[in-house]
Amino acid sequence: MNIGIVVAAGKGTRMNAEVPKQMLPYRDSTVLECAARPFAEHPDIDEIVIVTPEDGTNADFYLKTARALQEVSGKAVRLTKGGKERSDSVRAGLDMCGNICREKGISESSVKVLIHDGARADLTTGIIDRNLKGLDRWDAVCTAVPSVDSMRIIPDTDLNSLFIYPIMDSKVIERRRMFCVQTPQSFRLDVIRRAYDVARQKGYSGTDDASVAELAGISVVLVEGEYANRKITTKEDISMEIRTGNGYDVHRLVPDRNLILCGTPVPSKLGLLGHSDADVATHALMDALLGAAGKGDIGKHFPDTDEKYRGADSIELLREVIRIIGDYRVVNVDVTIICEKPKLAPHIEAMKENLARAMNVSEGQVNVKATTTEKLGFTGREEGIAAIASCTIEGRQ
Repeated sequence: MNIGIVVAAGKGTRMNAEVPKQMLPYRDSTVLECAARPFAEHPDIDEIVIVTPEDGTNADFYLKTARALQEVSGKAVRLTKGGKERSDSVRAGLDMCGNICREKGISESSVKVLIHDGARADLTTGIIDRNLKGLDRWDAVCTAVPSVDSMRIIPDTDLNSLFIYPIMDSKVIERRRMFCVQTPQSFRLDVIRRAYDVARQKGYSGTDDASVAELAGISVVLVEGEYANRKITTKEDISMEIRTGNGYDVHRLVPDRNLILCGTPVPSKLGLLGHSDADVATHALMDALLGAAGKGDIGKHFPDTDEKYRGADSIELLREVIRIIGDYRVVNVDVTIICEKPKLAPHIEAMKENLARAMNVSEGQVNVKATTTEKLGFTGREEGIAAIASCTIEGRQ
């Protein structure tokens, strides 16, 4: 029997996010589901154990994840609470595996367990295959990749001055002998449970399961990992998401109104009618940005039934949109203004400058252009002005 244990009991404080990192959006689901799904989809994994926080926080999230994995695979996905330290959580997962053995009447020596970090969301079938194959011959295997960086080691007494330059009293470590440890780290169930008993007796917690095994005198064999199988620790470890959006707006031309386009007053006998300053081009851009970020539209955030937006400066509203889309960064925007008159070419640079300043980007990331419809349609008849905007943003949800 083969069991995948996914340890997801940590709080992920270095992520500096509102929720633990295993709950953050990743690819098409969450970090945790992506970390566990390869076990669910692998034909040789029989069950999955997910270790959850000791205090029971976010229980609904873990239950939902377990149900989603069960639907994908038809396999049993069991939840068990972890402990204060990682070693306590791993031990809880191993205890659950022991319960499974008793429930099914099988020997722990016949069970392979693959212990995986819930923050490693890019596990592959190949890595699981190599771990299982390794356990056909050895009692303990550890996923690892050769170091691609040169390394140095310093004495323990010098740890507080680690980044003081020049580096004094440090030694080069031969890179070809260095490996970066990953998960899963895999074992015969009876072997790793005995190792954790030894570690408890000696008051040793260790930073990973392989070190616990070695403390108990168990030889650990390395199996090939993959560089993409990295641990998500900070926000920078989550790949940037590229999104696009488009916006369209129309306003009627009427007498006795100022014509404002991209925050720029344009001399004209007619101006645009609207609840705010009726800056049609900026409105189209705001809709594009909100659409790209999945945040609705300007009607949702700035309804024309709200008196506080009467006569509002649309450039200020654009600044508010930038706050609404949060961590997303504007890559570039393109705005097309469609009108017969007046001629807008003399004002384009001022428009770009206004938009760039409001979005806190360079003018090179902003394009504004104007066109006519050759006197066709409502714009050709000078009844109104239309604007189309598109944008690209990048960031993390």
